[in-house]
Amino acid sequence: MKNASDETFGQNRKLRNGEQIFLDMPRAGVIRGMVMNHIVHHRGQLSVYLRLNDIPVPALYGPSADEGQM
Repeated sequence: MKNASDETFGQNRKLRNGEQIFLDMPRAGVIRGMVMNHIVHHRGQLSVYLRLNDIPVPALYGPSADEGQM
């Protein structure tokens, strides 16, 4: 990604099953919409796991409500 040009990110990316197309959008949108959302989803799973095990949640993307307990 570091060496990719703006033109590369502007090219469409298709998600398909044979001839059936599920997604057709620019690569930048795929990265932002799917990859980044997937990372956020797993961050949420980590937070739930830590709370269920009585482990204070660290500041993942800013202050956490549990920071004072560390």
